[in-house]
Amino acid sequence: MILLAIVEYAILASTFTLAKVAVGHADPLFLTGVRMVASAPVMFLVHYWQGESSFTIEREDLGRFFQASLFHIFLPFACEFWALQYVSSAKTAITYSLTPFIAAALSYVLLKKTLSVKQMLGLCVGLLGLMPIFFSGDEVSFDAGEFLHVSVPEVVLLLAVISASYAWFVVSDLMQRGYGISLINGIAMFFGGIFSLVAWYFISGDQMPIKGSVASFLFWTAVLIVVANVISFNLYGWLLRHLSITFMSALGFLCPIFASLYGVVLLKENLGPSHVIALLMVVFGLWLFYRDEWEKGLNTL
Repeated sequence: MILLAIVEYAILASTFTLAKVAVGHADPLFLTGVRMVASAPVMFLVHYWQGESSFTIEREDLGRFFQASLFHIFLPFACEFWALQYVSSAKTAITYSLTPFIAAALSYVLLKKTLSVKQMLGLCVGLLGLMPIFFSGDEVSFDAGEFLHVSVPEVVLLLAVISASYAWFVVSDLMQRGYGISLINGIAMFFGGIFSLVAWYFISGDQMPIKGSVASFLFWTAVLIVVANVISFNLYGWLLRHLSITFMSALGFLCPIFASLYGVVLLKENLGPSHVIALLMVVFGLWLFYRDEWEKGLNTL
């Protein structure tokens, strides 16, 4: 079972590599819109196959679904895909690995949940681990002026992670109200994709959204949908029936490791000293943060 969990994170990490390739074939907003609108029917089919025939949404939950569409799909993916034009897939994956830390900070602010000493230490280590690449680019710099420089793509990428982290509170609330995750994702993907296409239309106007051949765009978009939305999503959901969500989250340190390897081998990205330092610190921070859950999960296998 744990081997399948490792395979899941290897597959999930590949989505950063695929996204990096895909944004080279289309406008990021257009790509996000097409991908999400095309993925929505897949989520609805999964919802139906799971025996959940109801697609009814209560009127009082429309606002929550709007938030899910905005913060769970449109903002994180549109921002991530735009940033991927300028930021390496490795840096993107490392930044996204901060999701549990940011979610923990939001839990403290929004839900008044306290953190243990180990979690606080892991949170600090993880956030500090991002600084070598977030503030000084691809190489470690000890010059104060360069260290304090933050590029716009890096800020946009961080906003994507914050949006995605906050979105899980909205998704969790909808799940507690009785909605299945496939239905939530399907609706959020459809409307989030529409938001992205509308944004692309008003921002880009009549500019051609596809770079190069239409066939290449369709191919890489289809591969991204199959790998991310079909294989990875459903495998993760299947694993959650056998392993706890905390244990699966604890294994999340594998994602930036795999993504960094893919970036170096497949995309010829430069994994400089700053990336290595950040990767090691974020992985160590995740281990500290989830240490108790990770050991508990291993003991129950």
